[in-house]
Amino acid sequence: MRELHFFRKLKTVQYRNEKAFTLLEVLFAFSIFTTIVFFMLPVFQIIVDHKDSNARLQEMEWDVFCSQVKKEIHISSKVEVISGRMVLTNNNETVFYEKYGSSIRRRVNSTGHETLLQNVSVVTFTRIKNSVKIVVKDIWGREYSVMVHAYIEWVPLL
Repeated sequence: MRELHFFRKLKTVQYRNEKAFTLLEVLFAFSIFTTIVFFMLPVFQIIVDHKDSNARLQEMEWDVFCSQVKKEIHISSKVEVISGRMVLTNNNETVFYEKYGSSIRRRVNSTGHETLLQNVSVVTFTRIKNSVKIVVKDIWGREYSVMVHAYIEWVPLL
């Protein structure tokens, strides 16, 4: 009978040890947790910085847009602003710059669709003597403007 009593005590001791965490299990769980946190922090940083990257991208798009418009205005023989659109005439081509949805598009001879600038809420084209002023307000409320002067004399305004 003594042997059975001893066996029962041993069994209860083993049962208690199975309920508790060992140091190895705690270290393993902590390493998994730190690995997850380590990889999640950059993801949160990307989400937070997303707005700043949009603003920087919009500024770069604006710079490219200004370069393209300046180049095209400099080679144009005639520039008009009609119904909120800028119409450039060069030899036998007519180029339109107009707002289309939330972007500014370029069309040649009333065909095609080339998106030049995105996320635009308001655009105004103004002809002032021998130059054109373009003012653009984006969907975040920032305003951009450029004044482009022509190298040649255009047809006078009526």
